[in-house]
Amino acid sequence: MHVAKMIIISLVAFILVTIVVTQVLQDIIFFSLFIGIPAGIVAFVLTFVYLYMQKNE
Repeated sequence: MHVAKMIIISLVAFILVTIVVTQVLQDIIFFSLFIGIPAGIVAFVLTFVYLYMQKNE
């Protein structure tokens, strides 16, 4: 798998996780983006690392 595809897939994971976490916490925490964006970044990194490890096998 090319690095560009891995980045695109990881970016989609970032966007989805950020939106889901922000929407779930919207009624509980006023600044839910402060939790949603870091959760999205973690999802991006974990997805990219997982795809990179699968590429090397």
